[in-house]
Amino acid sequence: MDEQDTSAEELISGRLAECAFVEKSHLFKGLQRNDLDHLYRVGRLRRFEAGEFILHEGDEGSELFLIESGKVKVVTQSASGVVELSQLSRGAFFGEVGLLTGKPRTATVMAMNDVLTICFQKDDLEPILLKYPRVRKLMQTMMNARAKAAIEKKNRPGEQGPSRSGG
Repeated sequence: MDEQDTSAEELISGRLAECAFVEKSHLFKGLQRNDLDHLYRVGRLRRFEAGEFILHEGDEGSELFLIESGKVKVVTQSASGVVELSQLSRGAFFGEVGLLTGKPRTATVMAMNDVLTICFQKDDLEPILLKYPRVRKLMQTMMNARAKAAIEKKNRPGEQGPSRSGG
């Protein structure tokens, strides 16, 4: 399933476990009830099987993924080949670069095992980002830290081991 395929998606509205997960997530904790309700109405479940690609470096995309379960591997291309940037699991998010900047994806993300994510489109998150500057700042801080780490890893030949950041 590629990022644009919505056939297997379902809204999280009415799914108590997923709604509670969003509410307690580091990214969205502290939001007012009506804003959480908005996230529940627009958030979509996306499932990926082990080995399935979720994002491809260079592709367009403005969707943010919040990992509910499973683990993903984040990799990028360098002059010396593929470099593993990190492994992310429950509670981590990815896709913030495309969402915040409108630029193409900066890394490829692959499911290491069965992964369940909750996805939000940029247009659906924009009201939250405007009302809660803390949410945008957290995403920007993560984006900047990941960019710095990626540059360091790309410039270190032979060191392509996993980083265990949780996002």
